[in-house]
Amino acid sequence: MSIIENHENIWENFKYQIIGGKIINMAPLANANHGTIAGNISFLFSMYFNRINCSKCKVYHDNNYLLLSEVQKKLNIKLPEEFKKDKFIPDVMVICDRSMDTMKGVTGVPALIVEVLSLGTAEYDKKIKKEIYEIIGVQEYWIADPASKSIEIYVLKDGKYDLHRIYQKYSQDDIERIEEERRDIGKSLEIITEFSPYSFPDMTVEIDRVFRDLIE
Repeated sequence: MSIIENHENIWENFKYQIIGGKIINMAPLANANHGTIAGNISFLFSMYFNRINCSKCKVYHDNNYLLLSEVQKKLNIKLPEEFKKDKFIPDVMVICDRSMDTMKGVTGVPALIVEVLSLGTAEYDKKIKKEIYEIIGVQEYWIADPASKSIEIYVLKDGKYDLHRIYQKYSQDDIERIEEERRDIGKSLEIITEFSPYSFPDMTVEIDRVFRDLIE
């Protein structure tokens, strides 16, 4: 076996992304809280689709590629040159068209994508990936932040992402502080503990369940 052939076979054993033509996110893997949050969100979507008996929608949890070259061809759109051959691994990816589901990766536009921030990939998630998801037309994009225990939800409107809402997990101290401020100003201050995804309005997401079982 030649050195080149051996080098190519080695790549098959690694999970990596290609972003802007560069290989990203080789080992080591993201921290435990990153995986826990992604797993919690994936579980909530899976349970919802099972409950409503929806067979057309499927959830990927950090285990399949989004193939931008195939998306570009299918949609006949033009991506920046450096991203044409990229392949991303979203932390959570919801597809509702099984024709785009292949063994090599997803070849069409997901209905919803979630990225969980980590030190190594936060810049990509907030900027590059967000811009690419906007260009290809992902309807709903979540950025979950383990540090602040918050979720930013972006919704595509007229081809551009609009910050739809920001949701946050409240600690007991936060709740007590809000209650004290409520008494001081004599006004009602709403504490939001659950929400519905823009793309799936019949689904309820409990914020505590998204950030459950994290290591403090």
